[in-house]
Amino acid sequence: MFCLIILLVTAIQVVHLADLNCHCGRPSDDTVSMRIVGGRRAEPHSYPWTVAILKNDRMHCGAAVLTDKHIISAGHCFKWDNIRDMEVLVGLDNLDEMKNVEKRNISSAVIHEKFTSTAVRDENDIAIATLNAPVQFSNTILPICLPKPGQDFSGRVGTIVGWGRIGSEKMSSKFLLKATLRILSDDECMKSKLSQHLKPTMMCAFSKGKDGCQGDSGGPFLTFEPEGRYVQAGIVSWGIGCADPRYPGVYTKVSNYIDWIQKNIADGKTCNN
Repeated sequence: MFCLIILLVTAIQVVHLADLNCHCGRPSDDTVSMRIVGGRRAEPHSYPWTVAILKNDRMHCGAAVLTDKHIISAGHCFKWDNIRDMEVLVGLDNLDEMKNVEKRNISSAVIHEKFTSTAVRDENDIAIATLNAPVQFSNTILPICLPKPGQDFSGRVGTIVGWGRIGSEKMSSKFLLKATLRILSDDECMKSKLSQHLKPTMMCAFSKGKDGCQGDSGGPFLTFEPEGRYVQAGIVSWGIGCADPRYPGVYTKVSNYIDWIQKNIADGKTCNN
């Protein structure tokens, strides 16, 4: 396993920053345009919503910026660990270079109320963490876009990004890495050796020699949309081994949780989309 309600929806709206000309899922024009196994280094700040969560100064999980004070990650990243031991790095590329990186603590973390875990898999593996102080959006810090409710990404190519281990027995990467994976249909996913552990709220992805590993848990699985922006299709959740062709990586389907997410980020500020 990776060491990687709908309620008054119409009344809940995220506050937008009127004085900031930014767009979710779109890196700034002036940026230079492995729990990741088989990946390559991402161009610095080309995924400016990607967040590193450290626990006791070691890579713990990934996450993505949703608002100026909220990040989205996996539920299992917080279920058994004390948030007081965690530090969030926003605007990070190189773990050895902290200039202009925003460091925050976590004041609270909401794990989905139907989160469950077995020895093999996590279900409803999603959480929203609130930072102890807001971040300022900039060229290196931007929020990710959410998908449409129920949006299906079957057959698409997605991108995972993170600083996790670059192999099952290897160290974490110092640089943000990325890898492209093909998103399997639900039918394809159910034909894998993971079928008995899968639920409709999960999605599978695989490409030969590529996967996410310990430390990438909670990180964003992205797709690039025709309108020219990235959306977060999935959250790195669980799997067996790293880049094992018998077992595709499993991700939480973000499109299944849009109402829940919106409820839990209602007091945050984001870009005008």
